[in-house]
Amino acid sequence: MTPCRVVIVGGGPAGMLLAYQLASNGVDVTVLERHPDFDREFRGELLQASVVEELEKAGVMRILLDRGLALPGIRRRMLLGTSREVRIPGGVERGAIVSQPGMLALLHALCGRYPNYRMELRTTVLDAVREDGRVAALQTRRDGKEGRDSGDLFLVCNGRNSHLRKGCGLTTRQFETTADAMWLRFDFADAPEALPKSLDVQMFGKGRVVVLQPTTRNRLHIAYSEPGDLRALHDNLPELRKRLLQCVPAGLRPHLDRKLDERTEWQALKILVDRVDRWHAPGVLFLGDAAHTMSPAGGQGLNLAIRDTFAAANHIIDALREGRVVDAGVLQAVQDEREPEIDAIQAAQTRAGRMVLKPLPALHVMFSLLGVAMKLMGKRMQGQRPPLTRPRYFTKV
Repeated sequence: MTPCRVVIVGGGPAGMLLAYQLASNGVDVTVLERHPDFDREFRGELLQASVVEELEKAGVMRILLDRGLALPGIRRRMLLGTSREVRIPGGVERGAIVSQPGMLALLHALCGRYPNYRMELRTTVLDAVREDGRVAALQTRRDGKEGRDSGDLFLVCNGRNSHLRKGCGLTTRQFETTADAMWLRFDFADAPEALPKSLDVQMFGKGRVVVLQPTTRNRLHIAYSEPGDLRALHDNLPELRKRLLQCVPAGLRPHLDRKLDERTEWQALKILVDRVDRWHAPGVLFLGDAAHTMSPAGGQGLNLAIRDTFAAANHIIDALREGRVVDAGVLQAVQDEREPEIDAIQAAQTRAGRMVLKPLPALHVMFSLLGVAMKLMGKRMQGQRPPLTRPRYFTKV
């Protein structure tokens, strides 16, 4: 195998899954992560069935389930209001809700079995350092001291609108987006029976969308989105309580009425949908939200990022095993494989964003027509989606 020192920027799900695939196949890997540990603010936790299947094959899902770090068989539902479920293209799908900190800690432990793996926490990447027209190092800050981390190949997985895009000379296209979102987290340890058994996306018209997501440790995540200043709404608890309680099923209302106060965990999330025109520059490849920021709708960002890592690992390991250098042709092959799915999902998210801005009666009509169209077209609609990327080098635990 051709020697190659790989540096991964970002120790989130994409970065850690990529590190595991590479390290377990003999590649020298260093992960740079700015956080001191794997505890995160609000992050995606819904894994779609195709990703769950690969984690099951590798033995990772079994460990997550044994440790209580995953909720299996979670169905994603689309509803008009709080009760009318609507059919969506692709049919019913069941995935899993996974504790992101738990999964990251597990992947770190699995990577740690290999001497060619290294993790550097508390390391902020400041900029790319170019030499002879290619990225040769990263300027970093660790424990208050600036330094350089060198490598042969840099894989950027540090999430939304990565600041490294500009430093690497990449250009970005931005697409239409809906209103921003407010993420709230509630502890339901005192009433676990009240938690929903599915992930419910509820649409109320004129841009108001509420997502109810059960998660591990008997918690409930709620994403609330509508046009306007959500930070100001958060600061007005009586008004927030009024609007939120109108948008949740009756069984949840007394619990949320009691739990919503100034101590409630929350985060404002700016909705972005964009994509860099070229995912790579000499010596560097961008993956996941760093390459194509997704709306949080449907948990697509997390799952697309993971499939990006499958493609990247497949092409990189193929090249190294064949004695080839990981050059622009290899990096472009990753983009060529992944871009059709990214393009399809971003186009769908843009269309969905336009739909939810309609009044609720119009949404009823539109989804009724969509249901009729799906019946007429049958399975042909499913064939429009590009084939999913599968890993070839996912080492079984």
